[in-house]
Amino acid sequence: MKPIDRRKFIQLSSLTAANIAILSSVNAAELLDSNSAADSLTSLENAFLSPPDETRAGGYWWWFNGLVNKASITRDLEEFKDKGIGNVLLVNSAGGLGGVPYPQGEKFLSSGWKALYRHALKEADRLGIEVGVNLSSGWCMGGPWIKPENAGRWFLQSTLNLKGPQNFSGKLPLPGGRDGYKHVFNPPGYKDYIDLPLDQLDYQDTSVVAILKPNGDQAKISGSRQAVFSAKTNRKDASNFAKANDVMGPTLFAWENQPGDQPIDTKQVINLTDKVGLDGTLNWEVPAGDWTIVRTGHRMTGSKLMIAQPEADGLSIDWLDHRGVEIQFENLGKVLLEEDAKANSKALKYFCDDSFEDGFPNWTPKIIDKFKAFCGYDPQPYFPVLAGFIIGSAEISDRFLHDYRKTVADCMANGHYKRFAELCHENGLKVQNESAGPSRSGTMCMDALKNLGRSDQPMGEFWLGAKHDEPGGLDDDQPYGVSRLEYGQNKVTKMVASAAHIYGRKTASAESFTSFRHWKDAPEHLKQALDRAFCEGINRVVIHTTTASRPEDGLPGFEYGAGTHFNPNVTWWEKSSAFLTYISRCQHLLRAGKFVADVLFYNGDAAPNIVLPKHVPPSLGKGYDYDVCNEEVLLTRLSVKNKLIVLPDGMAYRVLVLADDERMPEKVIAKLEELVKAGATIIGPKPQKSPGLGNYPACDQYIKSKANLLWGKANGKSIKLNHLGSGRVFYNENVRTVLFNDGILPDFEYLGKENFIDFIHRKTASEDIYFITNRLDHAVNSSCTFRVNGQPQLWDAVTGEIIKAVPFKKSGSRITIDLQFARFQSYFVIFPKAKTTMPAQSKTLFPVFTQKQILTGAWEVNFNPKWGGPNKIIFDELIDWSKHSDEGIRFYSGKAVYRKSFTCSLPAKGKRMFLDLGVVKNIASVKLNGKNLGTIWTSPWRVDIGNSVKSGENKLEIEIINQWPNRLIGDAALPKEKRLTNTNIVFKKTDPLLPSGLIGPVQIMIE
Repeated sequence: MKPIDRRKFIQLSSLTAANIAILSSVNAAELLDSNSAADSLTSLENAFLSPPDETRAGGYWWWFNGLVNKASITRDLEEFKDKGIGNVLLVNSAGGLGGVPYPQGEKFLSSGWKALYRHALKEADRLGIEVGVNLSSGWCMGGPWIKPENAGRWFLQSTLNLKGPQNFSGKLPLPGGRDGYKHVFNPPGYKDYIDLPLDQLDYQDTSVVAILKPNGDQAKISGSRQAVFSAKTNRKDASNFAKANDVMGPTLFAWENQPGDQPIDTKQVINLTDKVGLDGTLNWEVPAGDWTIVRTGHRMTGSKLMIAQPEADGLSIDWLDHRGVEIQFENLGKVLLEEDAKANSKALKYFCDDSFEDGFPNWTPKIIDKFKAFCGYDPQPYFPVLAGFIIGSAEISDRFLHDYRKTVADCMANGHYKRFAELCHENGLKVQNESAGPSRSGTMCMDALKNLGRSDQPMGEFWLGAKHDEPGGLDDDQPYGVSRLEYGQNKVTKMVASAAHIYGRKTASAESFTSFRHWKDAPEHLKQALDRAFCEGINRVVIHTTTASRPEDGLPGFEYGAGTHFNPNVTWWEKSSAFLTYISRCQHLLRAGKFVADVLFYNGDAAPNIVLPKHVPPSLGKGYDYDVCNEEVLLTRLSVKNKLIVLPDGMAYRVLVLADDERMPEKVIAKLEELVKAGATIIGPKPQKSPGLGNYPACDQYIKSKANLLWGKANGKSIKLNHLGSGRVFYNENVRTVLFNDGILPDFEYLGKENFIDFIHRKTASEDIYFITNRLDHAVNSSCTFRVNGQPQLWDAVTGEIIKAVPFKKSGSRITIDLQFARFQSYFVIFPKAKTTMPAQSKTLFPVFTQKQILTGAWEVNFNPKWGGPNKIIFDELIDWSKHSDEGIRFYSGKAVYRKSFTCSLPAKGKRMFLDLGVVKNIASVKLNGKNLGTIWTSPWRVDIGNSVKSGENKLEIEIINQWPNRLIGDAALPKEKRLTNTNIVFKKTDPLLPSGLIGPVQIMIE
């Protein structure tokens, strides 16, 4: 029998002494487990029904041009608190990218601005709202305090041919300011600085070397290898929309030695740096032979902040050295902290480093020292490789470039993001970073997971596609600029979630709903994008954007040019709490316990290193989930327990799948040996060599020796498995096959080839929590199978309804439930471990409805005359406002109240009755016989009326709110003095009107 922990046994205070005497230790343990599980479930349920403040959504609280005042700050924060926003990220910026210039308010960091900032912190503290501040004006770090020597840098090179012997004394030629950057097109504002004269770009030397070049062009890289030269030397500009594989692929293309190569031996490279004066004059006794002098230096890119306030504008920082972020903290961070101390507020919780959007800085003045620290050797003899020369061999040159790119990535992760975290922690703050794209991760040579791992609150972003609410608007054949998806998934959210999981962070955050669709998206449109992100692992939503706009500036007020507008100025704000409660409920459950994944993919050690969007890996197939890790996590955080690969924070995986690369660092293969001997299962190709130059060529022999031990006789063909210690190594074996053979069936499956039901699974000590969602724009039925046992419960985060006795079928170690989904509908399916007696199912899980009664005929409709609508009008039948003959209705934006009386007969006892609203544009609330039945904001557009309907006459009242565009379009045709609206966002009088109002049909449905 299993012994019981004595201290836990004593804690069973509800047991009498007699009971204790007769209970076996096993029974006592079972009772204890049952009680604790039941308590856990109760706690989970209570917080689901009434979510705690910490699960609330956040918002980007933009202060544009300081155009705020104390009253508007208080109004915003009180409204946020009331509706369900629990934290704000304060971003101070200019303009807002709108079509009309923003008026000027308080200058950033002026005494007036500081007073407003203090007021905001005091009010947030009073209301229990957490505040973060972006440590810049705009969104990238920089400002007037960043001098050229601390700005982002590009390396430049020039050459000079000399013939020896001779005594040479002369100035070396300066490189051209664009040498190696002929095709630059994408960095922010590059046209303003790319062609500046070199003397305005703070050119500095790094190193000067001479190479003996008797072989002419045969000493330079050529052929197909040249096609990837710009990527390998970290000078390839790319679109913001570049796919991860398109970014990483060229750098992973191996340079192989070719017969025509005539490489330069490293012994024929002479360091002349100490022979060059400050003015660039070289004094050198040139030996006999043909020599080429390679001068390597660097210029500031010249990149400045984007949409920064003029008083805070300036150069972007050097992302590869700690000094840049230190200067930023000294000049801005300390000011914000000093004002926070004066406010005596506890609201300020973190500083933020928003989107990295600064092109592709690739150098830093101290790069030689940093390179030596990271790679263990002097890079200077290999700098000619950056100019296209083959040093040692093509393969050796490729190894150097691997080390160079890794140095850049490590400089960014440690010099910038790690140092930023240290500074925040020293001052009692957390740090939040949107440090891995998607905006510029395609250009910067980064280890995205490492960057995110430096953050307390790792963050990404997801957008709404330009046509995401239209048929086909999210299809795979739509370009990223239209759909904002890659093959149906968000670009970086899976990467952010993986970073959170592998680095032990509780939350995976996302800048959410960014778009250029001004006031075209109500909560009904946001849900499908939100649920997609939830299934990718996001569990902390920061709505983009909750712009600050003063009431006196009119409605809809001044707004940001990129973002879904979500603040007290939107038409449907008064009903927004229903959607925000949905977010809170989901985030509460999606932060519980740990993410469940069977597979951990190792993304390799190369840089750039970016994680692909969530997808179905071909070797894994549907029904399993996974995380992705980098070299750092593999080396420092992975261990083995009970043959599972585990992380210190509790994450566990069944298999580790290696990158498809024959190159592997020595320390990585040594770690793999440790893991396998301890019981790990690893799947992947047998490595042949090291990717870098450290310890070369001995490193390759080490790799081969360890690979022979780990892979044994496995050749990926006739033999695919080798046992070592307590673990296994598979070569060229399908991941799904390994899991199936181990008895690990898919975690979640569904029937229906045309269906698309997405999922994510989390596990606490006492519950299994599945979130599942219909990704399709129409209703579906499906049998869903879960790899768990126990009595399932169905929790609806939209309504708060919990069904505790869900019919199911058991098959081995899995449970199958027949489910029905409305368009984009989602559920939580909870499997508690508590052994409780479930109530008898009193109602059908998915009742079949028959149409009872269509509410035809006239409706009385009341509009708000302030916004151009009639105070009272009779609709003979339901109609789309945008098609009405009355301009006051056609161009109306805001709330209208529909009223109607109807008679009906009550159904048989025990049968449910619903009011189905049909088509609603865009949000509704219902009262029946004076009883408020709540807000309806998503499908199915219906509400249970069983407790409020009565036999005979019933009085129905439905409030409907549409969105701003129709009024803005109507106003565009009016003189300015006759317009009802005021905003900086431009609409045209010819823009199409949006469907609006209660379109119906409205009908009573009975079970």
